[in-house]
Amino acid sequence: MTELSELLEPSRIACQCDIRSKKRALQTLSELLAPSVIEGLDEDESSDMDIFDALVTRERLGSTALGHGMAVPHSRMSHIEKPLAAMITLSDGVDYEAPDGEPVDLLVGLLVPQNCNDEHLEILANLAKKFSDEYFRDEVRAFGLDQAEDLYEFLQQPAPAA
Repeated sequence: MTELSELLEPSRIACQCDIRSKKRALQTLSELLAPSVIEGLDEDESSDMDIFDALVTRERLGSTALGHGMAVPHSRMSHIEKPLAAMITLSDGVDYEAPDGEPVDLLVGLLVPQNCNDEHLEILANLAKKFSDEYFRDEVRAFGLDQAEDLYEFLQQPAPAA
């Protein structure tokens, strides 16, 4: 099972961002993901706008908010070789059309290779399970500005036994 910590790296995490809209949250995730996607590609092949467009296109199919202030905007991209994620926490939640009506302040942006059907669903299910834990969400929310590396280290810890 692919863990969140395997999909992230500290450079793709931002804590307590001052973001006021869903659109800006998606742009920020796109900007964090772009250097990892563009690596090894020609300059014309991809950009943070391509990633942003892919996330927005998926979002138009229905909100990727899971409830409890959490969303997992995600998309498939043909020119990536393995799943990648970026994570942001927001200082205040934004309207995200969540099923529970709560504002979203925790977002994990996920990109997977085009042909990665089963793994894509497995990662989404794992993220939904992980973020359904109130203690885990509260711990993630507690990391402040300039604590991306600390959050990354926290995410690498094994989950407590149930």
